[in-house]
Amino acid sequence: MSGFRSTSSSFSTPTDTPRDTPSGSPLATPFDTPLATPHDSPVHGPTSTRPLPTADDIKMILSDVDGTLFTDKHELHPRTKNAIRYIRETRPDLPIIPVTGKQRVSCAGLFKDLDIECFPAGCLHGAIIYDNKGHVERQHSLDPAFVLGVTDLMKRHNKTTMLYVADWVAMASLEAGGKTDWEAVSRGFDPCVKDARQTDFLQKVSDGSEKIGKIFLPMDEELVPEYLDLLRAEFPNTPFKTTRALPYIIEIVAEHVDKSVALDYFCEKYRIKPENVITFGDGENDCGMFRAAGYSVSMANAMPLPKATAKYATGSNNEGGVGMFLDRVFRPSHPDAALPVENLKSLDAIPHPEGVEIVV
Repeated sequence: MSGFRSTSSSFSTPTDTPRDTPSGSPLATPFDTPLATPHDSPVHGPTSTRPLPTADDIKMILSDVDGTLFTDKHELHPRTKNAIRYIRETRPDLPIIPVTGKQRVSCAGLFKDLDIECFPAGCLHGAIIYDNKGHVERQHSLDPAFVLGVTDLMKRHNKTTMLYVADWVAMASLEAGGKTDWEAVSRGFDPCVKDARQTDFLQKVSDGSEKIGKIFLPMDEELVPEYLDLLRAEFPNTPFKTTRALPYIIEIVAEHVDKSVALDYFCEKYRIKPENVITFGDGENDCGMFRAAGYSVSMANAMPLPKATAKYATGSNNEGGVGMFLDRVFRPSHPDAALPVENLKSLDAIPHPEGVEIVV
């Protein structure tokens, strides 16, 4: 048995059934009442409705950033900003915490715009926990020899490698002659990318003076299954975990890193029960915290697995979907909250085959 773990159900075989994991394809229905429209499963038959949480049910909000809080232009949607600022004004002690694949430095504007600078952050999918001053509270790093091995593998195959340290991103290799500018794509997510190809950065990784929390491998989407297999074949005895926030990016973190671990950390920090946490996300990397939280909400633009895992769904990131849902919960009498939102739905808590963190 290798140490490889994948959070992508597309490339792993379902093996068992997790607890409290919903199933069924997304259902587009008007959200006209406090109760979600029931989902009639063609397999399991009609099931009961799932009520929305009340404002008092929610003691902490955790949210992904890219594809969730941010639009495709890497900006906050006005409705999402307005909804969160309302919560900050009316419930200032309610923690609102980004849990993201990004670094905290890349979210500085987000923290300011949402007035959440007083809260910590879970970054690099939970590999690094920052306090509210931007200092590292906890960090899980990848094995240096493994980082160098992956970098060399990508160089030999003419692929791009981005290595994430605590406060910047080192470009260790860059695909030549491709149809996509992967450096520009990477800078779109984390602007603090620096070209480290002609420097001694990899030597610093080797001697441990630079610690890598995440490896970011962007490539043409159709190549992703091939490279997941290649990574597994090349490093059969090294424990690591792959995840995808977007279909065309492979991200690698240490074996036990997961957004659900960040959720547990913040629950302990604030003495909040997981059942009183609401989570928002759009990628396969969000599924762990979806299953761990009492309330989970997938975006309309989400990948298939988080859509199937979440208990609720909302509009897309480009529609301010996080704001849509929060307005429903925290100020249902607000004019915008009264509008029908076709993407909002509730899924049934019926068993769904495991597709996350399968040991191959």
